[in-house]
Parts: sequence; structure tokens; C-alpha cells
Amino acid sequence: MTTFRILPRLSKLVLLGAAATFCVTGAGVARAQPAKRALPVEDDSPPVPKATPFSPGTPPKAAIVGEPGGAKKPADSGKPKGPDDDLYDYASMLYERKEYGLAAESFGQYLQRYPSGSRVPMSLFRLGECYVNENQVGDAEKYFLEVVNRYPASEGAPSAAYRLGAIRFNGKNFDESARYFAFCEAKTPFPQIKLAAAYNKSRAYQMLGDRKKMMAALQSVAAVKQDNPYLESALLSLATALLGEDKKKEALGMFRDLIEASKDKLIVSDALVKAGVIEAENGKPDDALKHFEEALKLTETSVANRGLAFVGTVQALYAKGDHDGVIDVYNRNAAVLPPGDLRPKMLLLVGNAFRMKKMYSRAVEVYLMIEKDYKDSEQAFEAGYWKLYCFYLIGDKDLPEFARNFVSRYRKERGDHEFISLAQLILADAYFNKQEFKEAAVAFVDVRTNSLPERLRPEAMFNKGWAEAEAGRHQDAIGSFTRFITEYPKHEFISRALARRGLSNREVRDLAKAKEDFTRVVKEFPKSDAAELSWLQIGLIHTEKHETKEMIAAFESLVEKFPSSPAAAQAWYGIGSGRYDQKEFDKAVEALRKSVALDKKNFLDKASPRIVMAWYYKQDADGLAKAIDDYRDANANASIPPNVLTWLGFAFFNKSDFARSARFLTYATMDDAGVPTPAVWDYLARAWLELKKYNESKSAIDKLLQNPPDPGAKARALLTKGRALLGLANFGEGHAVAQEALQIVKDGKLQAQLMILEGDIFDAEGAAREKAGDRNAAMQKWKEAAGKFVMPSQMIVDPELTPEALFKAARALDRAGDTAQAEKLLKQLKAHYPSYVPPGY
Repeated sequence: MTTFRILPRLSKLVLLGAAATFCVTGAGVARAQPAKRALPVEDDSPPVPKATPFSPGTPPKAAIVGEPGGAKKPADSGKPKGPDDDLYDYASMLYERKEYGLAAESFGQYLQRYPSGSRVPMSLFRLGECYVNENQVGDAEKYFLEVVNRYPASEGAPSAAYRLGAIRFNGKNFDESARYFAFCEAKTPFPQIKLAAAYNKSRAYQMLGDRKKMMAALQSVAAVKQDNPYLESALLSLATALLGEDKKKEALGMFRDLIEASKDKLIVSDALVKAGVIEAENGKPDDALKHFEEALKLTETSVANRGLAFVGTVQALYAKGDHDGVIDVYNRNAAVLPPGDLRPKMLLLVGNAFRMKKMYSRAVEVYLMIEKDYKDSEQAFEAGYWKLYCFYLIGDKDLPEFARNFVSRYRKERGDHEFISLAQLILADAYFNKQEFKEAAVAFVDVRTNSLPERLRPEAMFNKGWAEAEAGRHQDAIGSFTRFITEYPKHEFISRALARRGLSNREVRDLAKAKEDFTRVVKEFPKSDAAELSWLQIGLIHTEKHETKEMIAAFESLVEKFPSSPAAAQAWYGIGSGRYDQKEFDKAVEALRKSVALDKKNFLDKASPRIVMAWYYKQDADGLAKAIDDYRDANANASIPPNVLTWLGFAFFNKSDFARSARFLTYATMDDAGVPTPAVWDYLARAWLELKKYNESKSAIDKLLQNPPDPGAKARALLTKGRALLGLANFGEGHAVAQEALQIVKDGKLQAQLMILEGDIFDAEGAAREKAGDRNAAMQKWKEAAGKFVMPSQMIVDPELTPEALFKAARALDRAGDTAQAEKLLKQLKAHYPSYVPPGY
């Protein structure tokens, strides 16, 4: 027999806590569930405990069940009451009046006096209740255990078990809590208590992680459709559990039912949020948005669920591609803070929305917020990359530094992540776009191509090869382009890769492989841009190998297929040079002129000398003169070979085109033409003489006289100089020059020319004297002139000089007044030279 002691009067303690919140994680999102309110009951029926939702992290106090149904006063059996009944009734009266301390003393007395009495189980239970109401739960627990263990079949046992289930739950002994709630559920005859026990049992199983038993308990509660205050809470919990098991279809049906049928706005708001999450995950953003927006409108929606609805709205709008909507919702709900780790996830979507709208500065602001406030999160890593990407898009001058910092920060822990390779790619691409190819080539080495998204790999590989080629790392470039060609044979850049590899092969002097690449391009991609380059390169390779015919054929293919090509000028130059080498001068000139017309800057000085030489080899003076003039007009410093200029000057002199003769011979005497030959000075002086440019003639002939090659040349030069002096009316020096020459020449045609020169000087002096009014002096000079003319007229027989001397002698005699002798000479002239016509007649 158990001995009971009388407990002292109970002191006032802090009341037990009631409901709290309960979170379930499903599909990666925490979902909050509201607490179920307690249902008031009549005094003569067992009170229903609160449905006690709880959080896995911090379980709340479980509610305490009230009076068992069997606590009613027993019907009068007709038997007289004994002292035990009186004591129990007295204790019960105190209990009902809530004088729990006095009631506890009376129940204790009952247990001491009547340990075998019929009211022992109920006295134990009510004694425990007194301690509960005075918040001395530890003491109360002992009496509830007595009821359950010693009197399991008693009316109070189910309620005592319920109390123990709550106490164990609040003490985090969830295994025993579930066992006592199960005991209550099985033993109680009251449906409401059975539902409460089953509902709280499900919570204990949840805390134990026993999802199967938890769901079984919830299903038993949900099966009761009538007079069930726990139905909606059970359905909400069950649907949440199904969501946690990824049974979205079943869960969504339950949430929809709750949304339509429940009058509890707190439950509706929770169901709306969770249904929205499922709709979003099912790819139905419009339906999700509808649920989230309705949840946000309800004032009953909890702070946590409001945050979830906010995040869900952002996610749904983003999934729809409504980036403007994302930004608008974010701006309108800036004060709403999503729970836990959902905030950086939501901010990441907002930043991405700004980025998609090309509002890069705003995007960077949001990304920086994530990096600052959630520095060790996955979202901070992603935000760091997208921030870098924004800097890349806006062309920030410090982009290389930003890229290196990002890689340095995350490479150790996340080296295999594609964002690291993408950051390396951004660094390389930044240098590439700035045409800093050496730096780009180095940066591309660190880009792990296989870690990049498939769509970026071909271009990354191609740009790597290009940067290496531009940086002069041609062997590396050949390797990169070979890999690209092998792995992506159908890529749109394949023709460019072949052509660029061909260029690198040419740079390393592997002309055979280079030609192979270029030939493949022109055969497989005949209309591509790369084909233009390839035809040009094929021509250049043949040029290097001195394969003229093949070179011409390649360049002609280029200008035929791509007449507007930037390389057309170079091709025409190649064609012209080849034709020139083959001595096909007409075709050479035509092609070379086209090269100059297309690109004067680069090909004027290359093509023009060959055009000039082609006309020279053709011995075409007019064509040559035009070629030289065109060249000199285009380039004042044009260099023409002296022998070409000399030949042309002589040719024009012989054609009596003294003006052009003088011009081209003058070119031949310029400093950059080398040292002119005596013949050049001779012809130039005589050309100037014919043009009556006496000073120029004298200046030219003096150059020859500085170093005459022989006495005969000197005498001829003196003749020319004398004629120039005559033209300048420098009679004295003219006579001296003629006399000097006659000291060298004693006979022949040159002597006759010198005598005629002397006669011309005297004749001119006579004219000058007459003009000055000295008729006598004039007549004397004419007589002297006649004497000089007569001598060659009688001494030499020359078809040009003899008639000239006769005519000039007759004219001088006539001027001197000797008309008879003049007539005699004219008759001799007419007899021997009947067709002679004096100059100017």
C-alpha cells in the first residue's frame, strides 16, 4: 500500500506557456503553421486541450488536459454516505472553487485515511491537477503517474496520460510523450479528447523524426469530418508533411481545399503560401502569384508567411521573365524581411532582375548588399560573380583587378565551380576586347574550358587561339585552333579557325601546312570572309616560293571572287608583279595601275616604279612620260632610275620635243638621280638652247665643261655655250668661247659650225649697232660676219651647213651694202640647194 503525505500549501509560480509556431521544411522552403486555438467546453464535459503546434527547434509547452469525464458526482444509490464520501466531497468543493491549496490538503487526507477507497484514482488525479494549477508540474507528475500505472482502467487514467504526454513533450522527452498521448487516445471514451491526443501525438512523432507515425496520427484526426476542431490544423499539417515528402499533387489538393473551405484566416494564409510554393515549383507562376498576392492581402498572415509570400512573388515573377514586376514588388515591399536564408535568395533574384533590365548599377548595389550581409552564403558567391559580370558589361576600367580578386577569394574552396572559370574567362575577355593580346593569352591559360557552360566553350577556345596568335605565341595558337577544329568541326567559326591557324603555320615557316589550311578554306568555304584571306595567303606563299604562275592564279581568283575585298589592291599588285616578271608588260601595267587606284597609300611607291620600267622596256616614250608624270604628281619625291630619264630625254630631243626633253633630262640631273653623264648635260643644254632658255643652257653646259671627257666633247660644248652667250647678247664672251673652240678644232663640220657661230655673233653685233644709231659700225660688223659665213660656205659641202652659210653670207653682204656679191651668193645657193628654205621664211 502506498503512503501519501499531505503536501504544504502550494506557492504561486509562473504559468505554463501555451501555443507556439511550428515549421516544416518542404522543397527547400521553411513553411510556418499557425497555432490552433483551444475550444471552450461545458463544465460537465472534459475540457479540450489546445492543439499545440510547435517548432522543431524550440518545442513549446504542451497544454494540460482538464477534468476527466468520470468526475461527475455519482447518482444517489440510496446508501447513506460515509465519512470518506464527505471528505472527498469537501475536497472537490474546494477544488471547484479553485482553492487548490486547501483542496490538495483535503485530497491528501483522503488518500491517507482511505487508501483503498473508491475515490482514490480520482483523488490522485485531482491532487495532480491542484499542483498543475499552482504551476508545480514536477509534483503533479508524480500523481498522474500513480493514476496511469496503478489504475490504468480508471476514468481518470486517459486524462492523466494526456497530462503526462504534455509534461514529457515540454521536457523534450518526445518518445514517452507520444506513448502517453497514444494511451489517452486509446483509453478515453470522449471523441474530443481522443482527437486532441491524436493531434498532439503527431507532434511528438514529428519531433522524433518519425514521419510515418506522424502522418498516420494526422490521418486519423483528419478522418473525423464532423465536430472536429482539429480537422483544418490536421489537414494543414498533413499537407505540409506530404509537401515535405515531395508529394506535391496530394499536398496541393489539401491546401486548395483549406483555402476554399476554412474560415480561419490564419490557416488560409498558410495554405495560400504553401500552395503558391507548389504552383511555382510546378512551373505555374501565374497561379503561384495569385496565391501569394492573396496571402499578402490578409492581415492575419504571419510575419514569417508574409516574408515567404514576398519571396514567392519575386520568384514567380522572375520565373515568368517579368523583371519589371520583380523590381516593382521589391521596391514596394522593402520593409518586408523574408525569413532566414530566403532573404539572400530573394535579393539575388532582384539583383538578377536589375541586371536583365540592364540597370547594372542597381544590380551591383544589390549584389554588394548580399556580399556584405551574407558573406559566407552560396548567394554571396553567386552575387560576387554576377557583380563581376555587370562590371564586364559596362566595361569598367578596373575589371581585370575585380576578376582577379574574385578568383583569388573563391578558388581554394570553389575551384571546380563554373563561376571560377567564367571569371577567368571574363578576365581574359577583358584583355581580349582591349586588344591587349599578350595579357589575354596568359589569362586564357587559366580558363578551364571544360568547366565552362557548353555554349561558351567553342568561342572561348577560339578566342584563346586568336589571342595567342596575336601575341606571337604561334605554336600555342596552332594547338588551340587544332583542338577547336577537332572538337567543333561544324562551328560557324571553323573557316576562320583554319585561316588563322594557316597564318600561324606560315609564321613558323611551315608553308606546306599553311597552304593546306588555306586551300581547305577556299574549297570548303568559298564565299566566306576567310576565303578572301586564304586566297591572299595562298598567293603570298607562292610569291615566297617564286611560283609566279600559281601566284598569279591565286591573286586573280581573289579579285574575281571578291572584287571589293580590302586585299584586292595587294592582289592586283601581285598580279602586276607576276606579269612584269613574265615580261607581259601591258597586262602588268593594267594590274599595277589597279593596285594604285585601290590603295594609293600602300602601293603607289611599290607599283609605280614597275609601271615606269614596263613602259621603258616597251621603249614607249609617250607612255613612259605619262607614267613618270603620274608618279611624280602623286609623290613629289618619286625616284626614277637615271638611265630611264636619260633615255626618255634623248628620245624627246630626237623627236624635237625639246620641252619634254629638257624636263626629263632635268630630272636626271637632280641630286637623288646620281651623277649625270656628260651626254645628259650636253643634250639638256642644247634642249634649253632650242627653247631659247639661254641661261639654263649656259648653266647646263658649264657643268659639262667642268670636266669634259675629251677635246672633241669640249669643243662641242663650247659651241653650245657660244650659242647660249649669243642668245644672251654677250658678244665678247661669245667670241672668246668660239675662238677657244677653234683652237681645238681645225677642220670638219664642227669647225664650220664654230665659224658660222662667229658670223652669227658679228651679225647680231651689227644689228645692235644699227639699233643704237651707229650705222657705220653696224656695216663693219656685217662685213666681218659675211667673211665668217663665206669661209664654211666655200670650204665644206654639207646639206645643212653649206646652204645656211651661203644664205647668211648673202644676207650680211646685203646689209653691208655689197648687193652684187650678195646676189652672186644667192644664185649659187639656188643653183646648188634649190629646196633650201631659211629658218623663219
